[in-house]
Amino acid sequence: MIYRKVREVAEAATVPIVLGGDHSISWPSVTAVAEAVWPLRLGVVHFDAHADTVPSNWGQPVNLSGHGTPMRRLIESRAVRGSNFVQVGLRGYWPPASAFSWMKEQGMRWHFMTEVEERGSEEIVSQAIGQALEGTDVIYLSVDIDVVEPGIAPGTGTPEPGGLSGRELLRAVRQIARAVRVVGMDVVEVSPPYDNAEVTSTLANRVVMEAISSIAARRAAGEEVGLHK
Repeated sequence: MIYRKVREVAEAATVPIVLGGDHSISWPSVTAVAEAVWPLRLGVVHFDAHADTVPSNWGQPVNLSGHGTPMRRLIESRAVRGSNFVQVGLRGYWPPASAFSWMKEQGMRWHFMTEVEERGSEEIVSQAIGQALEGTDVIYLSVDIDVVEPGIAPGTGTPEPGGLSGRELLRAVRQIARAVRVVGMDVVEVSPPYDNAEVTSTLANRVVMEAISSIAARRAAGEEVGLHK
């Protein structure tokens, strides 16, 4: 259902923005956008504390879009080339080293939070844009809210200390959507029941608003003329 609906929106030359929910929604969503914009080639910039590239989770034979596995499924399906899939904000003790070995074999690129601390978020995001655009034309933006420091965005199921600030994330989204053509987006893992102050939902809302306004600014400046074939 996600695949069908997102593809319908993308084929109408409209930018689908999907709000979730488990990050497993990215597999059908990215696939639909990649197919809808073809022959334009799609790169992905993925903000997350976790790589989501394990073959299965908790040692169980999960379904193909199970939690912790969707980016592996996406690359395995060849909807996006590994070399054009870039992750920003990874940290913590999961996934295991074997997942990163597999990612390296696929040509995937990633930037740990230690890089952001040492070089600054703007420089890292600029590099991620360049990596995702190597041999591609357009970008899909995927934002897991747990990329943010949980003291700022506690309303998520898998919080990981030491993340981006809300200001850094908003600036990064604005930087990407203003610099390149974004043809699809998702914001996921927002869980309002875990946040009695609603600050996580507010931040997620602003992430979408920054993207929409930056896309509009590009169009107003005449930087986007046509999307399909």
